[in-house]
Amino acid sequence: MDLIGGYLLVLLVLFTGNIALLLGNNKMDNLRLIAISLASSIITFALINVSIYLNGPLSFLIDYFSYLFFLIFAVIVILMLYCSKKDNLKRPLYIIIAIFLISTILFSSQANLSIFEMILYSLLVFIILFVVYQLSKLLHHVKRRYSVIIMEYMCLYSILIFIFGLTYDSTRVLDYKMFTPFLILTPTYQLIYVIIAIIVVLVIGVLINDFNGGNS
Repeated sequence: MDLIGGYLLVLLVLFTGNIALLLGNNKMDNLRLIAISLASSIITFALINVSIYLNGPLSFLIDYFSYLFFLIFAVIVILMLYCSKKDNLKRPLYIIIAIFLISTILFSSQANLSIFEMILYSLLVFIILFVVYQLSKLLHHVKRRYSVIIMEYMCLYSILIFIFGLTYDSTRVLDYKMFTPFLILTPTYQLIYVIIAIIVVLVIGVLINDFNGGNS
């Protein structure tokens, strides 16, 4: 996996988790959740594929990704302050979705992703959105306001994005031949297959439960 592809993966995970938490402020049944998760996965796959054709026109941006990270950091900080005072999370949701879409297009245009990685990234969006939304139901039982909990999540990953901005230029010029990989990719991918299979079983179980008139 190339460097930009790695950044894209992290951003997809973080923003999808954030979107799921923001959606957690609204009640929806499992069938609707699955539909939204599936639509998000398909949109992500489509954006990554379309972005390939923007590689040339947007190639100059690769030198400015550090500033992009700082801009994302600044927007998240503003949203954090908003969430600390407001319980209506529709506006932050729309802004986070917009950042998610723009970031996916920009980073995908400069990432060298195989078709397997594109499918994998899209599946991760589906899995994270579905699982985090389900977990968000538990957070409503915490004594603190739900918007404050989301603010704390934003605070954590805004720090990570700020670090990305600080280290991006240095990381780009590293000679990766000096490092010995400590992960063997084949077992890693096999582990991902197992996780995906477990989630598929979970989704099927939820669907069966809904058709049988269950409440969860």
